[in-house]
Parts: sequence; structure tokens; C-alpha cells
Amino acid sequence: MNELTLVHSDAATAIFNLDDYRVLDTPVLSFDQRIIHIESTLGSGCPGCGVIGTRRHSGRQQRVRDIPVAGPVEVVWAKRLLFCDESLCPRKTFFEATLEVPARARTTSRLRSALVRAVIDSGRAAT
Repeated sequence: MNELTLVHSDAATAIFNLDDYRVLDTPVLSFDQRIIHIESTLGSGCPGCGVIGTRRHSGRQQRVRDIPVAGPVEVVWAKRLLFCDESLCPRKTFFEATLEVPARARTTSRLRSALVRAVIDSGRAAT
């Protein structure tokens, strides 16, 4: 018999549905805009050597543009700065990155895909 595995740990994370992220908090502003605070659930590899960082140096808040989820949203990622533990690697620290939000990206991959689909489906030239 096959067992079902729970992919999302809570309802907010399930509704937000961004791979490899967990919703921490979702305050609603006075004009019904939601702020979605997220964190990554996967380890991130050092861009210099590929070793997965496990030790946290510090962190910062990064705003990321994303598709609307039950209305307009502002996504704030609690992005970690990790140590590279490979002694031969010239990088000592690096910020985590994922497939959904690659290094130096300010938008999610699903927003970029949705925008490309919208331009293609519109049949008009994009400038």
C-alpha cells in the first residue's frame, strides 16, 4: 500500500504553493494587501564550490515580486547568509538561492513564466 506524504506543513504554505519555501507569517494591511513572510526549506550550495551550506552567518530580508495569491501580495524572504565550510574554496560566505528565486533575482520563476505566457497569448509585440 502506498503512503501519502505531506508536502506542506501548514495551510498557508499549501495555499502559497511556492516550491521549497515555507510561509512564516501573513499579516494583512489595512487595504487588503497581504505581506507573505517566507523562508527557504532547502539547503543551498556554495556558488564557488557547490558544498551545501549548513551554518548560518546572518541574514537579511529580501522583497520578491510574485503572482497575486487571493489578491495583491508583497513577498518578503528571510534570506540566509551561509558559511562555506570547504577550506579550499575562496568564498567564505554566500547567500542562499533556489530554483524559484535564483541568485540576484527579484522575481519568482513562476511570475516570469506567467508574464511570458501573457505576452505570447496576447498576440502583440512586447517592447
